[in-house]
Amino acid sequence: MRFAENSVNKVSEKNSTLHFKSAKEKMEFQLTSGLQPELLEDDQKQWLAYAICGAITSDGSVAPEELEYLERALAFLPSETEVNNMMRAVKDQKLPELDRFPGATREMEVKIFIDLTSVISVDNVLGANEIDYLLHIGRKLGFGREFVRVVIRWASEGIVWRRKMLHLIDAGSSLEAEYTD
Repeated sequence: MRFAENSVNKVSEKNSTLHFKSAKEKMEFQLTSGLQPELLEDDQKQWLAYAICGAITSDGSVAPEELEYLERALAFLPSETEVNNMMRAVKDQKLPELDRFPGATREMEVKIFIDLTSVISVDNVLGANEIDYLLHIGRKLGFGREFVRVVIRWASEGIVWRRKMLHLIDAGSSLEAEYTD
C-alpha cells in the first residue's frame, strides 16, 4: 500500500481527536450526493466507512485528495479500537468483504454509489482497479453493469472537466489583466 508522503501520519495524528468530538460534530457534513451520514443507522455508517476505505485503496495508494474521505470514514466508526483496526486494514489492504448495504432504500443505494464514485475520482484518475471496485460494489448495491457504466462515464466526464478547469486556471493566471473603466 502506497500512501502519499506523510498522509498516514496526518490521519494518525488526527485520528485520536476524531473520537473526542461528539457524534454531532463528527457527522455534520453532506456527501456529494446530498446523503447525510448522521441520518444513517450505526450498521449503515460502518458499511459506508468500509466501502469508502475500499474505494480509497482500490488503486493501491492513498492520494492526498483522498485523506478527507478517509477521515470522514473513520469518523463513522464508534470506537478508537475500530478506527485503529480500520487504519491497519487500509495500510495492509485487507478490508473486510462487504455484504449488501443494510436496510437501504433504493435512493440511499444510488446516493452511496455516486459518493463512492466521487471518492474514487477525487484524484482525477479512474484506473482499471477502481473500475473493478465500482463494478463489484455496484453489485453489492443491486446495480447492473449498465447503470454502473453510466455512473463511471459520468465520473470520467467529471475528471475531464476538472482537468480542463485546472488548465484554464493556469492559462488565465498567466494572462495580463485587461481592465476597462
